[in-house]
Amino acid sequence: MTEYQYLIRSVEDGVGILQLNHPEKRNALGWELHREIIAALGEWAENDDVAAVLFVGNEDYFCAGWALDILERISGEELTRFNDLACKLMTTVYDYRKPTVAAVAGVAPGYGMDLANMCDITVASENAAFGSTQVKYAMNGFYHGMLRKVGAQRARRMLFTGDPIDAHEALRVGLVDEVVPVGTVRENGLRLAKHIAEAGAELTTVLKEVALRASNMDHIGATAYELRVTADLIQRGLFARRLADGLTAMRSGKSKATERLQG
Repeated sequence: MTEYQYLIRSVEDGVGILQLNHPEKRNALGWELHREIIAALGEWAENDDVAAVLFVGNEDYFCAGWALDILERISGEELTRFNDLACKLMTTVYDYRKPTVAAVAGVAPGYGMDLANMCDITVASENAAFGSTQVKYAMNGFYHGMLRKVGAQRARRMLFTGDPIDAHEALRVGLVDEVVPVGTVRENGLRLAKHIAEAGAELTTVLKEVALRASNMDHIGATAYELRVTADLIQRGLFARRLADGLTAMRSGKSKATERLQG
């Protein structure tokens, strides 16, 4: 089993929590943190006790992006290995089989913002700021991660300029889904992740697969695929149990579908 030096892991009510914890580098992504995130996600991928994953830094900063001191001193084959490691992290998070939530406070520059964009949903503190700052160092930001959350014009503006935006502008353009008060980003990110995890790992894994695959299909293919998924789910014991619970609630004058809205 991997020993974790820069990552604090825990599981709470079905949520696997990955807290980046390398304060000397403000959680910049170097060799070790790349490897530890990949290893932790691998350990939870088939663990039914984990139905969703929360990425969080602390209430002052999320992730400072690339470990620039590493990029400054490596070249050749070592640089290729580091780039391959980054690619493995990105594809692992992008294609993770369970829903992922990023809880971002403080600055999330460059690769730090990209890590949040690889997650399915981002919750931001009011003190958060996001920017594709790699251009400031003659590097490229990760356009695809921005494009899947915001429109092409905004994604290109951020890619070309590297200029940051604050949390409320990030909410307006769709880069984040929710803005919460300073000092509460972990609490609110965990709240959302727990809501997702209530469905259980069996269902969240299926729903994540739908989210990953249907978005790359044409509308006819997506409709047929999603109906096949529905047919599969209806035949599972999980559906029978949830349906019975829902019918009981309706007969008592309640509705599971609207319980949180009403609460």
